[in-house]
Amino acid sequence: MRVSVSVLVLVLTAVVGTVAGGRQKRYIFVNPEAPISLGFLLNMPISLALPTLAPVNGRSFQLHNLVGEDELAEDLIWDPAYEQPLSKLLAYFTHLELPNLSCQERLICELVSEPDSFAPIGQIFMKELRSTHGPVEMTSDSLMWRYMTAARQGFTSPIEGCAVAYPKCPLAADRILNMPVLKVWQYISSKLNLQLI
Repeated sequence: MRVSVSVLVLVLTAVVGTVAGGRQKRYIFVNPEAPISLGFLLNMPISLALPTLAPVNGRSFQLHNLVGEDELAEDLIWDPAYEQPLSKLLAYFTHLELPNLSCQERLICELVSEPDSFAPIGQIFMKELRSTHGPVEMTSDSLMWRYMTAARQGFTSPIEGCAVAYPKCPLAADRILNMPVLKVWQYISSKLNLQLI
C-alpha cells in the first residue's frame, strides 16, 4: 500500500511539473525564397452587382410596347420544386429592367451561347437553371421549362441563332447589359479572383 501511494505521488509530481513548466517554445520559419500568396474571401450580394449592369439608355421605354404583346413570366406555371430558383431569376430580371418573357429567354440563350463574353453574369443565371430539384414539366406553359429550353438553344447554336429563335425581342444581350460595366466586373474578377455567388 505504501509503495502504491509513493508511485502515485511520483506520477502526480511528474504531471504537475510538466504542466506547470508551460509549453515548449514553437518557432515559425518563413522561407524568403518561396512565393507567398494571401487569400481573401469577399462576399458580395448579387443585388449590388446586378443594378450596375442595367443599361442607362432608357431601355424600359423601348420595351413598353412589347409588354402588352408578349407573355409575362408571372403568367406561366411555376414548378413547385423550382420556386426558389425561379424567384431568384425573376429578381435578376427585375434588376435588369427586363419584364417580358421573350427578352428573358433571348438573354439566357445568348449568355449560354457565349459564356466567356458575359462572365460572370452568365454563371449566375446558369446556376439557377440547373435541374437539381427533380423533373421539370415539359410544356410551353412551364416557366422553368421555357428557361431551360432557352439555355439549351444557347448551348446548341451560335449567338445569332438566339435572335432567330426569339424574334419578338429586338434587344441583344450586349444591349440588355451595360457592357462597359460588365468589362469592369470581368477585370475585377480576373485580378481578385472574385466570384459572385
